[in-house]
Amino acid sequence: MILKSLNSVTGKVKLKSSNLFLAIIMLMLVAASCTPHKKLVYLQHQAEVSDTLMFSRPDYFIKPGDILHIRVLTLDEESDMLFNNEESRRMGSGSGARNNISVFLHGYTVGEGGMVNMPVLGDVNVAGRTIAQATKEIEEKVEEYLIGATVVIKLVNFSITVLGEVRRPGNYYIYDNQFSIMDAIGLAGDMTDYGNRQVNIVRQTEQGATFATLDVTDSKAVVSEFYYLQPNDIVYVQPHRVKRLGFAQFPFAVVFSAISTTLLLINFFGN
Repeated sequence: MILKSLNSVTGKVKLKSSNLFLAIIMLMLVAASCTPHKKLVYLQHQAEVSDTLMFSRPDYFIKPGDILHIRVLTLDEESDMLFNNEESRRMGSGSGARNNISVFLHGYTVGEGGMVNMPVLGDVNVAGRTIAQATKEIEEKVEEYLIGATVVIKLVNFSITVLGEVRRPGNYYIYDNQFSIMDAIGLAGDMTDYGNRQVNIVRQTEQGATFATLDVTDSKAVVSEFYYLQPNDIVYVQPHRVKRLGFAQFPFAVVFSAISTTLLLINFFGN
């Protein structure tokens, strides 16, 4: 009788140990499948209201191969026809401004020598200059023919590519001269839960490709020279190690169901 009781107690202890072991496995699987909250929050910083992070957006310098929309604004209709091509005038009147293909085809392409060829003015050197500097350069040449004319220059080929763990990867045309990495992430539908907040940026320069990594969980990212994007930048969001190891595709629902059923059966027969 005593031996039978001991066997019963021993069996219950083994059952409880099995239950505990299975519960631990379940908790480990849940923990492995989760991405820590701290790795998901953008621009973390416990700042006071008066805190200010100083930053400066790096200038973009026009280079050969860029496509510019150049418009000479004047009240004289005849001068307008002389100094602007047909597409520039149509865009200035408000029609066709959203047609990317048309703007691309009829814009002024910066040649290998850094020149754009404009009506009346001929070749104008714009490479190596900012948009503001190129505008002033052309205005000075226009003033030789017209008084009070204004020049407007827009960069047509400002596009970026967003790849990796975002909801809508792809190539995007940008109509904002101050477009940040956060804008790019938002435009691509935000990162997925498995997106690594250490974002990689590939930037094309005259010396070749420049690679950088920007931690967007750190509020100090806004002072980085890579925070504001430039034409043809590539933004790549890597997956977290959790997804690389395959946990994102792991059938947790099936495993949890099997473990729960096993625990119920063990408790049933144990009693």
